[in-house]
Amino acid sequence: MASVALMKKLSALDPPVRDALLAVMEEVESRTRAATESVTRSAFDELTNVVKRFAEAQEFTAKSIQTLADAQVRTEERLAAFSQQVGSLAEAQIRNEQSLSALTERVDRLTQHVERLTEAQERTERQLEKLAQAQEQTERRLEELAQAQQRTERRLEELAQAQALTEQRLGALTERVDRLTERVDRLAEAQQRTERRLEELAQAQALTEQRLSALTERVDRLTEAQERTEKRLDELAAAQIALQETVERLGFGLGAVRDQVGGLSRTMAYALENEAYRHLPNFLKERYNIDLLERLVRTEIAGREVNFFGRVRKDGQDGHLVGESVLRLDDRAKLAQLQATVDAMEEALGGPVIPVIVTHFAKKEVLEKAQQRGILVIQSFEW
Repeated sequence: MASVALMKKLSALDPPVRDALLAVMEEVESRTRAATESVTRSAFDELTNVVKRFAEAQEFTAKSIQTLADAQVRTEERLAAFSQQVGSLAEAQIRNEQSLSALTERVDRLTQHVERLTEAQERTERQLEKLAQAQEQTERRLEELAQAQQRTERRLEELAQAQALTEQRLGALTERVDRLTERVDRLAEAQQRTERRLEELAQAQALTEQRLSALTERVDRLTEAQERTEKRLDELAAAQIALQETVERLGFGLGAVRDQVGGLSRTMAYALENEAYRHLPNFLKERYNIDLLERLVRTEIAGREVNFFGRVRKDGQDGHLVGESVLRLDDRAKLAQLQATVDAMEEALGGPVIPVIVTHFAKKEVLEKAQQRGILVIQSFEW
């Protein structure tokens, strides 16, 4: 019979292993009893050896059982770890089931969204149909407006140009509506953007109708204004005739005024020249060290009238002084005129020519330009 220690070790094994070992031990014990009963004294020694070997085998079996027990412990530890993994897998399965439930809810919501999108598509098609009807009404109104425009073109050319511009804009708007319709057909997937665009187009259509109404009213008002303008033109024509007669009478009176003003201007210019004849000799000597070799005179040289002319000496060199008198030196053209006179004097007389301009007032920029050209500008307040 097995020992108590051996039975404890066997009880720690898995039932299949334990049952197999017990069966082996029973078989060995059964064969031992049979051999004991049939053994003779002559074979007792051999039986003793067999029992000894059996004992050794029994010891080896015990060691094997201990090894199997240790393996059983490790197996139980692995089973515990496997149980934990199974628990983790169970938790993951629960999470997967929860995710699947959430995914099912999202699919349901997506189905509802698709249904709402289908309804929105139907509403869009209805809006498109309404927009097409409104476009037909707009085209009919445009045709009526074009006919009215043809009647008014003969009376007001500017209104015809404005109407042509309006027709071009309306044609461009019609093309935009057509292009928008094509885009709606192509962009069925972009339903939200299409609805916003349709709303903008509806607003533009409303504005177009308002502009058409306003334009129709303007045509009516312009027609009435044209009639009033024609009446006014008749009145203005009569007034123009009377005005021309008045202008002709004023023209005669203005000619007399010009003659009087011209005479006054010449009188003032001669007065300035006479005053310059008295002051220039001393002024030229004191300011510019120019000595007069003969008195200044008014003369004509080479076909040009010269207000101041005379022989002079400056720094020991003899020459001629050529001068002009102007009431106001405010135009550079007067400098060019004097320069042309100086050039003619140099060619006709030879030798240096000193240009002089006598005036009551000279503008700063013209005065600076004269100084750059070497022209002496003498203002009446200087002497």
